[in-house]
Amino acid sequence: MKNNIYNKLKNLYKLNKKYFYYKKTKNDLYKLKNFLKKELLRDNQKLLFKYLNNNLLINSKSLPINNNKLFKSLFPIDAIILFFINGKIDKNLSNINNKYYNIHINLYNDIHYSNFFKKDIYHYLSESFTKENVIININNIKKIKFKKPLYIVYFNDKNKKNEIAIFNYRNFIYIKNTFSTIIEHHINTDKSYINNIYNTFIIDNNSKLEHYTFITNYNNNNNNNFCSISNEFILYDNVLYKKEDILMSNQYINQNNNFCFLGEKTKLIYNSLLFSKNSNIINVNNYLEHNKKNSCSVQLHKTITLDQSIINLIGLLKINKYAMKTNGQLNYSSLLLNKLSRVNIQPNLDILNDNVKCTHSVFTGRIDYNQIFFLKTRGISFKKAYSLLLMSFILDSLNEISNNIIKNEILKKISFYLSVENFINEF
Repeated sequence: MKNNIYNKLKNLYKLNKKYFYYKKTKNDLYKLKNFLKKELLRDNQKLLFKYLNNNLLINSKSLPINNNKLFKSLFPIDAIILFFINGKIDKNLSNINNKYYNIHINLYNDIHYSNFFKKDIYHYLSESFTKENVIININNIKKIKFKKPLYIVYFNDKNKKNEIAIFNYRNFIYIKNTFSTIIEHHINTDKSYINNIYNTFIIDNNSKLEHYTFITNYNNNNNNNFCSISNEFILYDNVLYKKEDILMSNQYINQNNNFCFLGEKTKLIYNSLLFSKNSNIINVNNYLEHNKKNSCSVQLHKTITLDQSIINLIGLLKINKYAMKTNGQLNYSSLLLNKLSRVNIQPNLDILNDNVKCTHSVFTGRIDYNQIFFLKTRGISFKKAYSLLLMSFILDSLNEISNNIIKNEILKKISFYLSVENFINEF
């Protein structure tokens, strides 16, 4: 299998060789090669390489899309939209020239940025094979009071049987002294592909950001694709960052979130909802590092698993010796809807300062049928009682979505995904 993977990546290199003009890109490819030699068969990457091994890896450039399918899948909101399609930003469909955001496209991957975390295969693939960097600057220079949300859409379609396309993206988002809303929407089709996104968010002093990440399915089909999202967040002084993730599984989802607090009086509120069914797998790794005093981070992660699916959650909250008066909270809640489904949770605390407040909690359970019986004695049907208990588990997280249109669309998708009754409007 190792030789087969090498040959596939070598072929991909030849197809993309004309883009490799900068020394950094060649160095990234060299690092990828060394990484594969050392860590090809680590547990969290075996599934990816097995998937690659059984399919023909192709270049993504020649793949067209179905525009009708794309636009039917969008949230009906008023926003500045960027379409990332088949490995590149679509300049014709995207609102690149607008009065709210400065958006630049760098043709070659020549941006240097120091990382504070250990990279994995997905980072190296993105750094090596991304054809374009997208740089987004968000600031208050133009003094615009109302700023439309930035709606980033990832969509891939069209490939032949036994072929798999790999789409790599590298994005840099700079936010300075302003308030903004960013919505990332990954629309999964029923095609076979690998979507690999690597984002760097630099949130400068006195900024406020609401950031939503949604992975939803087109027409609620079963999906055969892989999605990897790697995020690094640099937070400076007096930042308020609110992050909300709702991920509905395709065959495999891998998400890495790395937060670094480099400023004082900064607060992070991070909620996530993960859904997995069939035999799908979701891996989420959250690393958070406090380096300055008087900062706060509150995390609440909830999962629901069905059938024979698996969700793996690893979280590390690290407080360094200079981060006095830090308040850190790390909370996990999981609901198992089948005896064969699994949730693996590993919360970790690394505290190097005594003058801090830190808590963590883990809850894992099933639907309590005594509660269903109690609701049935009050005249509520079994189906509605089951739906009531299930929705009540996730409703507090959904209420964090400030846009009612998106909230209602997500509720519909969750209800269909879980095959339960959407009764929310009755209460």
